[in-house]
Amino acid sequence: MTHRSPLVTLAGLVIAFAIMFGVNLANSAPRSGEYANPSASASASPTPTTEVQSPAATEKASPAATPSKTATQAPKTEQFPHKIVYAGRTKDRSTALAVAVLGGRAAAYVCDGRSVESWLRGTATDGEVKLTSKTGDKLEAKLNDGVLTGTIEVRDRKHTFAIKEAKKPAGLYRARGSKTVIGWIILEDGSEVGIETDEGGTSKAAPQLNPDQPKVTANGEDLNAAPVEGDEDI
Repeated sequence: MTHRSPLVTLAGLVIAFAIMFGVNLANSAPRSGEYANPSASASASPTPTTEVQSPAATEKASPAATPSKTATQAPKTEQFPHKIVYAGRTKDRSTALAVAVLGGRAAAYVCDGRSVESWLRGTATDGEVKLTSKTGDKLEAKLNDGVLTGTIEVRDRKHTFAIKEAKKPAGLYRARGSKTVIGWIILEDGSEVGIETDEGGTSKAAPQLNPDQPKVTANGEDLNAAPVEGDEDI
């Protein structure tokens, strides 16, 4: 009987083990097309081109609502005409007044036709007049739809008024001589209110004035009355 050596037996076992390992490895390999490669599938999938925005992002991206021009636009300031005269009476009807505007300057006369009077000067800008007299009287008013509305303080008494344009011959007139100063306010109804004051400070009602023939006599002097236009040194 022939006996195999141990080396031959060991070699046979190694070969048999190698054959079995190869068969098992072949059976465990994936068959063609049986499984898809996840990474390859992800790469092959088309990327969406439309991005869905959240409501918050959409709201942020949309332009803010523009306020209407009517709601935000400040009202336009009413301006004085270059040359104009306003005349009338205070609301209590006790005093007459006239305001003459020329450019950015203004002059005013206030009187009760007997003894109280005041000449004032100042500015006329952006639809407002601010006038003062040499004795501290004040007039402040604002233009609103063609009506000059405000207050006048004369001798510590305050009056309110709302006066309109005085169309000629209505208006404000003044005559000045060496002894006398006379002021007149001619109203729209043709009535006149004025005061004559002499060099001593005595006052009385002014003589009647005819605007078409503006000559008067006072204290022995012949005086010419002239319209006050707003820039005079009164």
